[in-house]
Amino acid sequence: MINSYNKRVKSRSFQVGDLVLRRVDALKPTGKLDPTWEGPYKVTSVIGKGAYELKDPEGRPLPRPWNVHNLKKYFA
Repeated sequence: MINSYNKRVKSRSFQVGDLVLRRVDALKPTGKLDPTWEGPYKVTSVIGKGAYELKDPEGRPLPRPWNVHNLKKYFA
C-alpha cells in the first residue's frame, strides 16, 4: 500500500526567487466560478521543510509564511 501511494505523490519544493501562485483564503463563502489561485508571488525565503515567505509583485512581503500545500509553481 505504501508503494502505490509513493508512486502517485508529487513532492513540491521551491527555490528562492521562484514565482508561485497561492491558494485563495476562503474566509467568506465564494462561488464555484471564483478564482482559487492568486498571484504570482516571489519566494523570498524558505522556512523549515515546507513553509515559504513570499512577496507580491510590488515588493511588499506577505504577512505570514505559506505552507507548500497552498502553493503551486507559476509558469509565465
